[in-house]
Amino acid sequence: MRADQLKRISIYRRTGGLFFYVEEQVSMWDDCPPAWVEELVSGIFYSTAEAVIEARQAVGWLRLSEERGQDPSKERIVDNWRPIGTVEHNLLMHLLRGDFPGRRQILDQMQSVEVMRIDPEGSLKLRSNGPWADVRDNDYPSDRVSGRIPVEGFYIDDVDGSGALVHLLLHVIDGKIDELEIYKEDGSPILMRSNSIESISTRSREALS
Repeated sequence: MRADQLKRISIYRRTGGLFFYVEEQVSMWDDCPPAWVEELVSGIFYSTAEAVIEARQAVGWLRLSEERGQDPSKERIVDNWRPIGTVEHNLLMHLLRGDFPGRRQILDQMQSVEVMRIDPEGSLKLRSNGPWADVRDNDYPSDRVSGRIPVEGFYIDDVDGSGALVHLLLHVIDGKIDELEIYKEDGSPILMRSNSIESISTRSREALS
């Protein structure tokens, strides 16, 4: 984190074990609570060490701190497991509102869930305690070993007139919630975020049976 605590570098882990870093700045807009917002998103790296080296070369204030002899280990370059935010929690609970096998156990897991953002679109890695959930996959294919997607949400990102669907897939691996994957069907950047929860439709395996 920068000395004035208004900027930081965070390293995120993508699905598949790759990494990227994000330069974030504190935003204090009107009466809204302070929040971290993205300024710069890096490319992809095979390890956190590679991401740190690149960040120290590419980000001016990090490079300056090293030139001044400050200890780089004091900079905030970390994997960001953290308690789930209110908006993220509400989004997941919206996906879980319908009935499907394993839902009760997943709701128990939600009581202790922690998250880590893993891509610029807002996908989250999830970890929690709670009972093992026996879930069934919906029709959407998953390439994860022992992975299931018992429920998914979707909405139309129509800001640019493309009408492309944004998918929100809840992955369950070995009976535990593991990831909320968010992506746009045509591969273009998401323009309309999923903050308006009521606009998100959901479907589960039970609904498709």
